[in-house]
Amino acid sequence: MSIRYKFPRLFAAACLLAGGTMAQRPVAEADTSDAEARLFSVQQRFSTHATSTVSGQTLYKTPAPNLTNTLYGRLPGLTVTHGSGEPGNDDALLAIRGIGTYGYLGGANGYHTYKIFIDGFESNRNYLRSLSPSEIENISILKDAAALATFGMRGANGVIWVTTRRGKTGKPTVQFQVRSGIQQAVNIPEPLNSFGYASLYNQAISNDHGRVWSPAYSDAALEQYRNGSGVNVNWYEEVLKKQAPYSDADLIFSGGNESARYNVTLNYLNQQGLYDVPKTDSTSNRLFRRYNIRANLDFKMFKIFEAKVDLSGRINENKQPNYNTGQLWSDLARYPSNVYNPKDETSGEWSGSSIYPNNPHASVRELGWVSSTNRFLQGNFELKERLDGITPGLYLAQAFSFNSYMISNYGKTSNYARFLDGNKTTTDQTTPIRATSQSPGGQEDWKQLMFTIGYKHISKEHAFESALNYHQSDFRGDGLFSAAYHYQNVSGRAHYAYREKYLAEIGFSWFGSDAYAPGNRWGFYPAVSVGWILSAEDFLQQSAVVDFMKLRASAGATGSADAEGAGSPLSGQNGRFLYQQYYQLNSGVFYTGNGNPAAQGALQPLYLANPDVFAEKSMKYNVGVDVNLFRKLSLTADVFLDKRSGILTQDNMVPGAFGNVQVIRNLGKMTNKGFEASAVFADKAGKIGYSLNAMAFYNKNRIDYMAEVPPAYSYNALTGRAFGTRIGLVSRGFYGVEDFNPDGTLKGGQAVPGFGLVQPGDLRYEDLNKDNIIDQRDVTAIGSPAFPELTYAFGGNISYAGFDLEVLFQGARGASVYLLDNANIYQPFVNNGNAYPQAQQAWAYYPAQGIDTRGSARYPRLTTQGNNNNYRMSSFWLKSGDYLSLRNATLGYSFTAAALKQMGLSKFRIYVTAVDLFTWSKLLKDYDLHPESFGGYPVMKSFNAGLSVTF
Repeated sequence: MSIRYKFPRLFAAACLLAGGTMAQRPVAEADTSDAEARLFSVQQRFSTHATSTVSGQTLYKTPAPNLTNTLYGRLPGLTVTHGSGEPGNDDALLAIRGIGTYGYLGGANGYHTYKIFIDGFESNRNYLRSLSPSEIENISILKDAAALATFGMRGANGVIWVTTRRGKTGKPTVQFQVRSGIQQAVNIPEPLNSFGYASLYNQAISNDHGRVWSPAYSDAALEQYRNGSGVNVNWYEEVLKKQAPYSDADLIFSGGNESARYNVTLNYLNQQGLYDVPKTDSTSNRLFRRYNIRANLDFKMFKIFEAKVDLSGRINENKQPNYNTGQLWSDLARYPSNVYNPKDETSGEWSGSSIYPNNPHASVRELGWVSSTNRFLQGNFELKERLDGITPGLYLAQAFSFNSYMISNYGKTSNYARFLDGNKTTTDQTTPIRATSQSPGGQEDWKQLMFTIGYKHISKEHAFESALNYHQSDFRGDGLFSAAYHYQNVSGRAHYAYREKYLAEIGFSWFGSDAYAPGNRWGFYPAVSVGWILSAEDFLQQSAVVDFMKLRASAGATGSADAEGAGSPLSGQNGRFLYQQYYQLNSGVFYTGNGNPAAQGALQPLYLANPDVFAEKSMKYNVGVDVNLFRKLSLTADVFLDKRSGILTQDNMVPGAFGNVQVIRNLGKMTNKGFEASAVFADKAGKIGYSLNAMAFYNKNRIDYMAEVPPAYSYNALTGRAFGTRIGLVSRGFYGVEDFNPDGTLKGGQAVPGFGLVQPGDLRYEDLNKDNIIDQRDVTAIGSPAFPELTYAFGGNISYAGFDLEVLFQGARGASVYLLDNANIYQPFVNNGNAYPQAQQAWAYYPAQGIDTRGSARYPRLTTQGNNNNYRMSSFWLKSGDYLSLRNATLGYSFTAAALKQMGLSKFRIYVTAVDLFTWSKLLKDYDLHPESFGGYPVMKSFNAGLSVTF
């Protein structure tokens, strides 16, 4: 098929120079989640980059207060995992093309290593997560060396590139959209009631007494629990509501002419939590409110100047009971049902004890509340001068950005006395509510400059476009964000196309960071990419099948100046300024003086300064193909390889005789590889329109070298494994009664555990080195890492006579969940903890009491004590985290043109939406744990109704 536009016009439309910063702006792929994306955009036709893009309009389809939770299944190459569902703290975990380094962990399990750029300037997650989809034109993820060439030390782990909405020339429009609904917990693990708890406690305490039946609860006490006359409190029901309201609204003004355009967005969001607490002067539910305003203005003056003024402001308000969220959810999970009633029956006061002091029902109501207010002010200013008078296609652009962020805290506090059976049990006193002083929580100030000189030339057969940028960034923070980061980046890109089918591009970055020693602060990062539009060749131009086909390949270097997580010294310095010597107070003492020596403290080096440390380097390789078939089907596929080197690592090869000083060097190496594929099919059958879409992303990494202390055996090592691989014991079932002598010792011929005495019902492990002892020399790789190897999504929509239905499924495979990460559930009775239904499957053998689970046990014997043999890293506690979720289902109706004309409207749509409606997971089915977030504030599902009106 021939391309149906003249070359100069088509290539000009594909220009990368948008806004005068071609050296850093991506070329977007089609939004593979939209039906209309079946045909590739003009920009993508000439792009040699690996990028994925989704529109803000598509993201708006998922009602979520946090933007990151709208990204599921929308961008091939982006892994999204639920975090907490707590209002205001519900960030999803994000990673681009898996995990390429062990040197900078960022968030949990290697997430959050990417960088964020909004309208051409770097930003952070604080700003990203509170953006409203109504502010956004599109979001792209930049994945290969071609797309990341100009980012230097900011590009190794990928970039999230956000473009906000701008006004368009035409009639002024006003759009109003509102959504409202309810949110509910996807699941909350339910503990046993008092009878179940007490029954199993009798087993646990008897096991601790040498398997001699010695119950702590008598038959009479058990009967009281059974018939309901004993204490039986469901703490979750005491504290939580079944659902919480959610609503948001947008008002968008847009329009303009050739001289001036505008887009102004106002957004309001209100989300409430699950706590069953009245709203009074002294109590508060968990609340999150957000107020956004954005004004993007564009001007053209004297046919030479173009100007942009972007201003945005945001206020986030958070409020919650003065009861730490982590502590609250830990107490809800840990407090047994039979500890006490919320109110002490004897005294009439709030209950509490020295072992269980935080009466959850009372604590959410009687401790007061705390609040924080986050204020953002951000502005971008850009001026572009067209210098066609000097030579056609030449231009200059200057831009400045500022971003100010601050947190202020305020609250009201009180306390209450605790009683049990009429006796005061703690030192807490009942106090009246009183206000705390307003205090600052932290502040950021981020200023950036950008200067660009660019040139483009288009002729009949040739097109050339280039730009050279200078970018300077100055970040300063205090309080919670106490840090200072400065960098400079000289970058450029040149793109060439010949006869609409042969493409080539080079890019580079000369990047300098203040994290390194003077004279060793700058790095050079080049990249090259090529493309071939096969569909423009004679042998395919008349094809009835192939509408468009392009091959592309790229290779190049990027870097990462972040090194958090490479060792304890780095955690104190954020991996920065390792060329300078720092000291810490030694925890030990030495003695001086005569007669009665006095203890003296001392300073010791935090690490040994190394002036040669530098940013880790990433060599990226990518081969991709873009295809359109039958004018209905679009396909994109990429294969990638990331070779990481120079990862800052503690040098464990330094002998102990060197002293108690750690040495950090650029030693580490890691390989990450994988593939991505996406497809969209769209068609019509009479008056019925429909589309189907699917995507899949696979990645696998390996630590090639990390200066690991040589282990006793090669199978003990982390080197050569995937990042996040657990090293532990291989479980081989339970010890049985027949494995022991009458005196309780193991019979001969069995490997002896080195973690303490064992008894029937304890976990048995494999003796890998065959030395007849089970110890740390028998550990090896078990299960899979916590990061999924495969992320996939599929869905579709159908429309008829104004009605439309859309669904999106998303899932992940290849990750393991470590059950003991949630010790409140999987270590019953230990540290006075609770018990859950899984404990009913514990190994037990008390024939006189009619208890024998030896043949069906799926859990080790119960105990009230810590058990070093059972509760340690082993394959027994690793379970599959595979899941499939129905992320979004929407049913809507758009009024017809005739109806709109009568109402005087341009558009009018009403709809209902469900988010995270179902999750299919063996972990959820068998263990009542959500595969993405299985502790603390639960993941939320929601049901919403909304409307959108355009005047």
